[in-house]
Amino acid sequence: MLANQLAIKYAQAIFELAAEKNLLDQVETELTMIESQINTYSDLSTLIYHPRVLAQAKKETISKIFGQEVVDFVLKFLMLLVDKRRETILPGIIREYVKLANVARNIVEAQVTTAMPLESDQQTALINKLGLVTGKKIILKTQIDKTIIGGVIVKIGDKLIDGSVVRQLETLKNTLLNTEVTGIEVTDCL
Repeated sequence: MLANQLAIKYAQAIFELAAEKNLLDQVETELTMIESQINTYSDLSTLIYHPRVLAQAKKETISKIFGQEVVDFVLKFLMLLVDKRRETILPGIIREYVKLANVARNIVEAQVTTAMPLESDQQTALINKLGLVTGKKIILKTQIDKTIIGGVIVKIGDKLIDGSVVRQLETLKNTLLNTEVTGIEVTDCL
């Protein structure tokens, strides 16, 4: 809980600097590149996140690897995290930064679950439809879940649109089970 609150606080700080300098996109790109590099190289990850590695060694490594790749205030931000021993919350900071930057750019992320991969024209149609509904630019994050049988489940923020076949079958089942049978009439068909 505390780590998440700290991540939000630090993300807000770097976001404000990036917004002030009109570098929202660039800073997001740089932060995600840094996270990707740390995640890709296990030795680098161990060095950055291990509590017993000296802060000076971490700062020198960060400076050598990322010094020429990022704007000055992003590098200073990373050094501050090391000085404050907050480098382990970097992934959370980046996640929160992306959320803040997306809000500022009127972008919303939609988690889309389907039983089969969407064709590119289906993705485009879904992006356009969701954009009309929300009034925002949509970024699709798709995942496949064969257990939904068919249809689509869309999650945007705290809203859920469940158009899956499994959900429709469950609704039909509940309707049939809760329908009261009042009487059966037998008629002669001849």
